[in-house]
Amino acid sequence: MDLCHRLRQTTGAGTDMMRTIDDMNIDRWKNPVGVSVPGDELRFLLVPDRVEAAICFDLAQKVHVHQDQMRGKPGEISVALMITQGGLLPGILLYDHVVEGRPQGTPKIRFGTLGISGYQGPGERSTEMQVQQGISVPVRDCTVLIIDDLGDSGSTMKLASDHVMANGASSALTLVPYMKPEAVQHFSADFSFGEVPQDTWIITPRERIETLMKRVPVWKQSGATEQECRRRLCDLIGYSTAEVNYYLPVAYDLG
Repeated sequence: MDLCHRLRQTTGAGTDMMRTIDDMNIDRWKNPVGVSVPGDELRFLLVPDRVEAAICFDLAQKVHVHQDQMRGKPGEISVALMITQGGLLPGILLYDHVVEGRPQGTPKIRFGTLGISGYQGPGERSTEMQVQQGISVPVRDCTVLIIDDLGDSGSTMKLASDHVMANGASSALTLVPYMKPEAVQHFSADFSFGEVPQDTWIITPRERIETLMKRVPVWKQSGATEQECRRRLCDLIGYSTAEVNYYLPVAYDLG
């Protein structure tokens, strides 16, 4: 009896989790459309935890194919750098697949970080993209995989790639779950899962609360009541009632 079959025969959370993963139509998340909020220039797309995990599994399989094709060749990935903060969650999820589940005979990829500042909040780019934290692992003469959560304008991936090459890497590849049209045009990722419109703010599992805390004051300043903010978060975007009950009063007071 295989592991999946045994899990389905058990009771409790394990069964629910397996059923959720198996029954998910992940293809519909390749070109998702965010929801509009009254008076807000952005559209919001909340990505559930299980979807983020499924997307990273899809990306990991693409990395496996690359490693198999480049086995023993100069383009074989030996280092992966997670861009902080955005690349940390996809990077951690990918680690399990591309290190512990790597194709037999391919190298164990060393993971590290590279800190780049790009955003102050939803839709608010920093005035200047810059490296805030240097590369944490040696990259000289290595093919390096740079991991981030999104290709927005392509500027983060370009800066990271240039920085990695300037530090002696032999080549740099990039991986993001989602791309936007501007990034596709200027600096497209080597590995990606899907594409969203330029005006879409993707709310990943790592920044649900950050988005809530930074956007609610903007809505309040535009005239939204606390009840209207609750409606936008729960009914339109898809936040849980528990999260909104806990954080909304504090966020609204900041406006």
